[in-house]
Amino acid sequence: MPASALPPSPASAGAVELFPVAAPPGLLGAEATPLRSLVHHRHCLGQQTPLELAHRSFAEHGVDFIALERDGFVTGICSRLRLGILLGSRFGFALYSNSPSHLSQVEHPLVFDEGTPVRELLDRALARSGDEFHEDVALIDSHHQLIGLIPTDALARLQTRLVAEQVRELRRQHLELFQAGRALRQSQGLYLGLFEGHTLGVALLDVAGGVHGHNRRLADLLNFGQAPMELVSLAAWVLDTDRPAFLGLLAAKARPDAIPGTQEFQLKIPGRGLRHFRCSTGWIEETGQICACLDDVTEQRLLERRLGRQEKQTLLDTLVGGIAHELNNKLTPVQGFSQLIELEADAQTKMYAGLITKSVAEAAKIIRQLLQLSKPGAMATETADLRTIIGEALTMLQFRIRESRCSVRTDLPAGPIWVRIDPAQMKQVVLNLVLNALQASEGGDEPAVIIAAEAAAGSALLSVADNGHGIAAENLSRIFDPFFTTKGPERGTGLGLSVCFSIVRQHGGEITVESEPDAGARFTVALPLDVAHPIPAAAAPAAPAAVPLRAPSGCRVLVAEDEVVVARLMQEIFRTQFGCEVDLAINGLDAFEKLAAHRYDLVISDVRMPEMNGTELYLWLREAQPATARAFVFITGHAGEKRFEAEIATWGVPVIAKPFTMAQLAAVCAPLLPGFAARSA
Repeated sequence: MPASALPPSPASAGAVELFPVAAPPGLLGAEATPLRSLVHHRHCLGQQTPLELAHRSFAEHGVDFIALERDGFVTGICSRLRLGILLGSRFGFALYSNSPSHLSQVEHPLVFDEGTPVRELLDRALARSGDEFHEDVALIDSHHQLIGLIPTDALARLQTRLVAEQVRELRRQHLELFQAGRALRQSQGLYLGLFEGHTLGVALLDVAGGVHGHNRRLADLLNFGQAPMELVSLAAWVLDTDRPAFLGLLAAKARPDAIPGTQEFQLKIPGRGLRHFRCSTGWIEETGQICACLDDVTEQRLLERRLGRQEKQTLLDTLVGGIAHELNNKLTPVQGFSQLIELEADAQTKMYAGLITKSVAEAAKIIRQLLQLSKPGAMATETADLRTIIGEALTMLQFRIRESRCSVRTDLPAGPIWVRIDPAQMKQVVLNLVLNALQASEGGDEPAVIIAAEAAAGSALLSVADNGHGIAAENLSRIFDPFFTTKGPERGTGLGLSVCFSIVRQHGGEITVESEPDAGARFTVALPLDVAHPIPAAAAPAAPAAVPLRAPSGCRVLVAEDEVVVARLMQEIFRTQFGCEVDLAINGLDAFEKLAAHRYDLVISDVRMPEMNGTELYLWLREAQPATARAFVFITGHAGEKRFEAEIATWGVPVIAKPFTMAQLAAVCAPLLPGFAARSA
């Protein structure tokens, strides 16, 4: 074959293309296979080796490709096929036997550094086509020295391994992807279940309170679940006075390191009014949103206030009972001795004594209010028309209404509203509520008070509304607390509304208040209707006028009283005014000893005494001296617990409340002492 017909060959080693690429770390499987392990042989020929010697070398080693080198550097790859074509042509051996071996070099030999990534080597080697696909690949070290030749079939096997590993990896990734997708679907289902099924209202908010999502429960709480409304901003629903704190809470939570917190706010709900909500917030870093969980705690807070009020009431029962007992003990001798002085004094002194008596009566009235507040007494209930109670109360207030220059209007039904009440106590409720309304309306442009009553849903509703300055939100929860007032010491004692609350509660009713600053207030009393046919109460017989009495000679009275001054007063009244012989006992035990030694026509005992109290003394006397027990009288500043009062009531023993007058004492004691005769004044 003529030289011109030979395939082109590179002129020198400089034509060899090298592919040194740094291998990435952390490879596994086929990609991590060392390229040295793929080498088939390491035979090489000098670039100028005669083709005849090259032919012998191919025959000796039984290979198809041998590397060519010069000065120890790989310059290419000699192909046995190309060498056979040169020497096998006509006159080829004669012409080319002494020619250099590089004439049989492949056209585009692949020479790679051993640090070349396996994938890179396979991509270049297996991408060849035609005869080039079957050519070996030369592998060299970092010094360009030959490591060996890698046959194509070894590369193909490596590629097969790599594909198999990739298929397995794809299967693994597919399984992981499937499992991740399933977990994601489960997580989404769990999220939707928790989000939509949560018992709290949940909203996803931005820092300005804008709503980006909410659950059905929130729609129900905000009363737009059935209405075609869209919740755009939760901040707009918050009460104006609470909105700065709400937005401040959102701003504080809008950062990854924020700690979840809980606060309470009031929201204006269309159709439901002002509601109290507990709001728990947390930051969602993945979405950059604030998760707000809202719970309507209006009823809970109302119940807590009621329970707190009951606890206060229990404390008040104990406190007021003790105070009333001590004060009445101190007022009794003041009133009694002032009456004794009044009987024998001149006109000037009588006037002074009268003023003392009047002051004692006023103080006693305050004490009775305190007792009514803590432990209301037994009610004298009867069937009454609520309209009549309102009318009588307004009649008593006519002068006060005219003085206030306030417009007072009533809105009453045409028919009666029958309720079972104590008229005197309920009249006190109406008086207190109307007086409060009149005072609240003072100073307005057109002060007005509206008193309304109606029967609805089994209840009698009484409301007193004014257009005054209203009640601040922070005071609404305390408005019925004892001694709490916003009027100042010169306008009120803080007992009026507390007494109203106590009276209404005793009647099985409820009293509530609605108010906003500068929008007036409305007090509503709900009482059970008397569904039975009303029976008008019979008029009580007039009490006989008290007259001085004189006991027959020899009447002996025992007074058991631990308060020395009260005991001396009783002794003086019975001795000087009633003509009795009086013995004193400082406690129940002392009285017990005197009763065992002497006979008495009348026994008067305080209820609460040391050593032995009055009830214990009476029970002993009832067993030991039944006749004397029938002439027994209790005196008390405050009996104490209701069970004592109820028990005493079953015994039929008269009870005189301190402070008392001589006329009251005479009216109770007269029927118990035979032989008493009225004497003229």
